[in-house]
Amino acid sequence: RCWRAASEMAEVDDLRKQVEEFAVERERWEEERERLTDELDTLRNRCQKLARAAAAQADVPKTEASVQTEPVEFRAAGSGGDSTDAVRGLGNAADGEASAGALGGGRLPPVVEQMLRCPKDEAVQLKGIEALFAQQTQVDGAAGATTAPALQASLEAAVAVFGNHPGNRALLLKACQLLSVLLAEPGAQQQLPVAVLWQAAQAVVAVSIQLIADVAASGADAAMISAKTGSAVPNPPKLLNWFLSLLSLLLPCLGPQLRNQAQAEAFVHDLLANLVSKVLSSAELAPQEALVLKCVQLLPLLPMDPWLQKACLSSGAVHALALAYQRWKRSPAGSAAVTSEAAFPKGIHVAVRGVFADNLELCVKAVEDTFVSDEFVCLEVLDQLRTMERRRRGTFRDLDKDHGIVGKALNLWGWHQRAVLEAQDPQTSPSREVLVKVAELLNAVILKLPPLVLLQRMKEFESSEVLQRLALFSIHGSAQLRLQLAVNYVDNGVVPAVIGCMQLLLQGVEGAAGAPANPQSAWVEAAFGLLQDEALPADCWPYLSYCLEVCLHVLSHWSATKLSLQKADVLDARAAPLLLAQGGLVDVLAEVLDPKAAGVELIKQPPSSLVQKATETLQALFEQNGHICLFCMQHYTEVRQMVSLGCESLCIDPLMDFPEMQQQAVSLLLTAFEKFVEDERLVRKILKALTGLFESSYQLVSWFLKHHGLSDLGEYQSLDVHVEAVRAVCRTPYWSAQDAPMLPEFVALLAQLLLDSIEGQSDVASKDVFKPDGTKKRLLDLTEAEELVEACMSSVLHLLLIDPQPPTVLRVLARSLSRHGTEEANTKLVVDDLDDEQGGPNDERAVNAVMKVMQVFPSSDRVQMNCQHLLTSLLGE
Repeated sequence: RCWRAASEMAEVDDLRKQVEEFAVERERWEEERERLTDELDTLRNRCQKLARAAAAQADVPKTEASVQTEPVEFRAAGSGGDSTDAVRGLGNAADGEASAGALGGGRLPPVVEQMLRCPKDEAVQLKGIEALFAQQTQVDGAAGATTAPALQASLEAAVAVFGNHPGNRALLLKACQLLSVLLAEPGAQQQLPVAVLWQAAQAVVAVSIQLIADVAASGADAAMISAKTGSAVPNPPKLLNWFLSLLSLLLPCLGPQLRNQAQAEAFVHDLLANLVSKVLSSAELAPQEALVLKCVQLLPLLPMDPWLQKACLSSGAVHALALAYQRWKRSPAGSAAVTSEAAFPKGIHVAVRGVFADNLELCVKAVEDTFVSDEFVCLEVLDQLRTMERRRRGTFRDLDKDHGIVGKALNLWGWHQRAVLEAQDPQTSPSREVLVKVAELLNAVILKLPPLVLLQRMKEFESSEVLQRLALFSIHGSAQLRLQLAVNYVDNGVVPAVIGCMQLLLQGVEGAAGAPANPQSAWVEAAFGLLQDEALPADCWPYLSYCLEVCLHVLSHWSATKLSLQKADVLDARAAPLLLAQGGLVDVLAEVLDPKAAGVELIKQPPSSLVQKATETLQALFEQNGHICLFCMQHYTEVRQMVSLGCESLCIDPLMDFPEMQQQAVSLLLTAFEKFVEDERLVRKILKALTGLFESSYQLVSWFLKHHGLSDLGEYQSLDVHVEAVRAVCRTPYWSAQDAPMLPEFVALLAQLLLDSIEGQSDVASKDVFKPDGTKKRLLDLTEAEELVEACMSSVLHLLLIDPQPPTVLRVLARSLSRHGTEEANTKLVVDDLDDEQGGPNDERAVNAVMKVMQVFPSSDRVQMNCQHLLTSLLGE
């Protein structure tokens, strides 16, 4: 049963498809039948005209007459004036016997002579036009025998009908058909005087304008009804169709006249403002697609000189074209048709392109305010701008320099961004296509700008995230541009521009979840998502990465060239690290690396690739300038990555020439060590940095031991830093004679640290020890005390070996060990006074102190061995 039901459903689907195919085929056959019917009617009418023409030729009296070649009225009207004056002139030219004369000395056809003699007689005019039409449409070649004077006279007679009988639509139609046939003759346009063609065009335009006015006054229904009951009077759309066809034959012959603004300005205004614009915007004529299409096709026939292009814009012709296109787009035919193949939209595209072709001023004006809301015109103008750059290099630079195209394109983006985001279906919105074209145009313009001008535009529109994104994308895609920006980083201002971009981009992701601090950034992100371009991602993170690339290029360039600079030290005001730090790069990096520790809340976390790039940038910055490293560590004590990279930088540059900064670094690292004690990896980096600092300076070790004694340690504070400070002495290869004066104090500090570490310890039990203020001192655990004692003993033995003035170290050590715990311990030792202290009970107390150390650590081989070496030295003394 299921199988039977499925088979029945399949049969139903097949039948439905067949019905649809038959319906399509039926429509095609109906269209073919209508076409054949129209052709049959045309052939029937032509046969009737030929028959009437044959009968009329027998009745026309064979009289000789001549017609003036160019009447005075024709020449007067041809020199200028509007179309109405031209028609009035044509009517006057054909009045009376004055128009009969010599026409180049040739013989005219009798029917033409009679038409010229009786221009006001409708019957004569109708009969003559039908006879001339029949003669012109003969197939036996008789038409080919028409002479140039006869052809000109026939044209004059037909044109005179427009001036003498503007209300007789049947006669106007036949005159229009005759003119079309005359102008279609081979070589006819070359044989006829231009002045006659010019007057004919003016007459046709004037009658067409009057006809449009009549249609508007009578309405759409009345326009389709014949003017006289029972007569075959053509309706206005059909008559207008013939008028426009005739103009399409006349306009190509009038190129020189149309280029002359003084002569053709009135005619062009009537043609564009009162004819083309009215037809395209007329609600009564809108259903006549063929008529509207012919009207559209008139514009490309005009020679598009700048003044004619401007006239198309000012007359409203382009607005009417855009209106007609939108009306067709909303129609059923426009919804189902393919825009690139349909004749009507293709004709509008050609017309609009011709208006804006090679005219920068009009293109900029269109996208600035005139057509900013019209997607169709905007798309055509944007395509035209790209075409102009391909034809003439340097167009984009001229657009930026003379017309400010960047600002105008951004305004256009803003309007259509709002439109596409408000649309029900943004993907199908025409504004989305405009955004794509604007992005392409801005990218192309940016790539053509010099680096300095590009940075000026970025500063000028620093609040426009759209421009910043597109500029960063262009910089990222051009290695040459990145190099040019990095080389001249001091003068071109690339550092503040790039850092400003990063700050603007980060504003779009700052704020609580679902509530960004900058809503405009969310709109821009949504618009870039609609572009569907992988090269222009919607997220801000790739553009931040592009900014960091520029910063790395600047640092690399400065690092490569600093050796050749006269003042390449890190305090140079032109140094790249200093400029980047002052511009706020570290603040941006801290926000990317650890937003929470930097005091910022992000609505989404940066990707790992960006974090890695930020780490590389910060590392490069710290490696180039230890001062910046220390400064950043002071202000971002909670950012682990900042502390980690700072430790790596201090390992490379321990700031040997800046003792005070070394002390600050030690204090910072000591605090960080206690803060991140649970992070073993970071703790190792901190100890490594401290080791590098201690090994670089005796004074730093002495300062640390003096100001960070064991009595200042907290209950759970580690001794690792003290151990590293003491062990740094063991790695000293020699002690110079210049540093000899500081040996007494240094050795005394080591001796004090040695004995303080075992204070309160004995071979029986530990006992409490109190500070001078009465507070209880911390008693070190034996395990950690052993580590510190072993380091102190090793350092003391090493100093005995490298003593620059032996036995200074030994005497100072003996005196320090003997004084520990007494009031004399605070007395400063002087090297010159040590000789007076030899051989006293102090030596015995020193030996007792060493023996006490051995008693505290009886099982430590390292401590025992070092104590034995020290006792040997003391007793040998």
